[in-house]
Amino acid sequence: MAYDDNDESAATDDPSLPTLHSRFALEHLTTIASRLEPQLFTFLLRPVFGVGIPVANLARLKDALTTQQIPNPAHRVKDMSPLATYDTEARAIDVSRAAIEQALQRPETSAALLMALIEALGLYIDTVLRNDFNQASPDDAPTDFPPRPANLAAHFAATLLFYDSPVGADCTFATYGTSANRQPLKLKQVTMEPASAPEIANEDQGKRRRKRFAAGTGHGEGHASFGHESIEAVLKDIGFSDEQCKAIYFGNWLRDYSQLIDPKIVLPTGEGTNAQSDLLASLTQGKAPRIARSKLTALVDLLALKEFKDLQKTRQGREEYRVTPQILGVYRPYEHIDNPTVLDPNAIDPRAIDRDFPPLVLPGDKRNSLMPKRSMKRYIRRPIAYMHMKLNEAQKEGMSAKGLRYFGEALHVLEDYFAHSNFVELSLRQLGHEVLTWTTWVESKEASRHEWPVVTGLFGSLDIVASVIDPIAEKLYPDDVLKNGQLKPGERSDFDEVMLILLDDGGQTVYREAYLLYLKARDQVRDNWLYQLVNQVQQIVELPRNTIEHALALLKKPLLKWAGDEVATLQVHLDGDPNVDPKVMPSHSQLAKDHDTHPFHTLAVALASAAVEAVGRAMFECWKGNGATARTPADIAESFMVHPNDTEWHEAIVRNWAQANPASVEQGKSYESLRTLHMSDLAGALQDIERAWQDAEQFIKEAEELTGVSYWTVANMGDVGPGYHM
Repeated sequence: MAYDDNDESAATDDPSLPTLHSRFALEHLTTIASRLEPQLFTFLLRPVFGVGIPVANLARLKDALTTQQIPNPAHRVKDMSPLATYDTEARAIDVSRAAIEQALQRPETSAALLMALIEALGLYIDTVLRNDFNQASPDDAPTDFPPRPANLAAHFAATLLFYDSPVGADCTFATYGTSANRQPLKLKQVTMEPASAPEIANEDQGKRRRKRFAAGTGHGEGHASFGHESIEAVLKDIGFSDEQCKAIYFGNWLRDYSQLIDPKIVLPTGEGTNAQSDLLASLTQGKAPRIARSKLTALVDLLALKEFKDLQKTRQGREEYRVTPQILGVYRPYEHIDNPTVLDPNAIDPRAIDRDFPPLVLPGDKRNSLMPKRSMKRYIRRPIAYMHMKLNEAQKEGMSAKGLRYFGEALHVLEDYFAHSNFVELSLRQLGHEVLTWTTWVESKEASRHEWPVVTGLFGSLDIVASVIDPIAEKLYPDDVLKNGQLKPGERSDFDEVMLILLDDGGQTVYREAYLLYLKARDQVRDNWLYQLVNQVQQIVELPRNTIEHALALLKKPLLKWAGDEVATLQVHLDGDPNVDPKVMPSHSQLAKDHDTHPFHTLAVALASAAVEAVGRAMFECWKGNGATARTPADIAESFMVHPNDTEWHEAIVRNWAQANPASVEQGKSYESLRTLHMSDLAGALQDIERAWQDAEQFIKEAEELTGVSYWTVANMGDVGPGYHM
């Protein structure tokens, strides 16, 4: 951009004194305003000046800039310490005389002076937004603005430099002197060390409840806490490498996160028929919008990019560990040994929403009956068959990415057997401890060989509250995204690709355009030495956080609505006691030992670890070709999924644990104690949901203000076919 010295912005009481003229910052802001659509311009600058600035004011700013109606502020040369400051009342930028003279004598210091001038202009523009446009028409009511953001000046400068064309190293950004003798102030490029990526701080880290024997290694504070990944750590002792253990855990992790693809959340698929339209209308009436399965899958892929980044460093690794609809699947109760029963007699068959969902199971279904010889609920046969199939497939595939994934998927079911059933309670009963069994006594030997059968719980997909909601609420930015030096111009990271999928939302194209604008600006960062210089101090806008937060909020709100409804349903269900009423089915919350607050958490972990070690050793020997074993890994795994009265392997583990944990055993005998624990966990979950809901509401409100498109409309757009209309 050519420098224009023809302005009246310099101010001095004595014409004989030298003055400073600079339109550099205003002209660059005008350039950005001229080439961006109004929505995109507003979207770009609103985070800078704060959401308290009305969208209309930013639109007026764009119009005023493009029509040259924003006067350049006066620049007053003063003897002062700061390089430049802004005087709100005078609407003038005060500039240090010493800084100007130093920049003339030592051009390598000129960049710092220019940055100070740009920051001061940002404060001037903030004044214009708050005052000049606040009552631009008689119909406008005065606005009480919140205080300006603390980092407004720095954020404005970084945004201006990042999204504008790179500034030339020898460009003139101001002139200084008397009318008879003016000297140009030119930028001089300086040598810089490469910038390091910043820490991504999470304000809520450490405050969030994380009590999971599901995804991860456990997050308890002050006492033992374990997750699926920590249980599978025993595989390292067998001979599996760290990378292989991570690949196995990937399969296990996928089963946890497939719970996100729930029929209560997913947008129905179809061919755009009227029936499909009527189905969506009935599903969403009075409820939260639904989300396309493709977007939910992309969200899980985004989580996997962070969790399994070491497995995805190469192109081949990325392809092998990319989360697709095929490998993620949908929520199927048998993959978690959940009771598949749906209590609502008016529930819609999930297959009408997506054909991959299993069929509806109502309370009277024969799968809720008992298998007499095995003393287990009949629906448990399906999880055992699924685990058996996955282990056989893993054995056939060998130590490949697919084989390791299959192995992890099978182990997920095996581990969940001890966490999600009453196997632990029945084992303690077997040794004489009168703990609750969460099922009623069966008198008839024809109905059940053992007095108390093995059962699992309802509402298992509620695990998604802890497995998914928390990670969404946290920062999801992989570290390497910020290290732009690793990406060549035009190159897109896996994170970029996923974000573009998530941002492809019908009428909300402004978000996708904003991300594309960011990518374009990122491509030219290498040539933007002035921005790089600023970046040495504070990286602010390299990642469009507001864009990402908006995309996640549109996904998060339906999830939170669903989770809140599930918790409320479960709280009502807890009024019944399955220990005394045979008509009451136990809930997942009552049975699950995957919360580290549960008194039997560590016992469930010990049993699961022993089973995983035995199956893992058999699989390792098969894969290494160390001769045929008497039993296959699948047969060994199946031998663990029996009634505790039909096996002995667990007795020493249970006996030793009970002797070491008498208080926990006693707690397991009290219905009121456990009910209080369950209700406390649910109350805490609702608090988490409420906090995350409020965050999502704020972003969605901003989205609707910026785009004029209803959140409801956008959230109900997706994989619905070309002929579909709301």
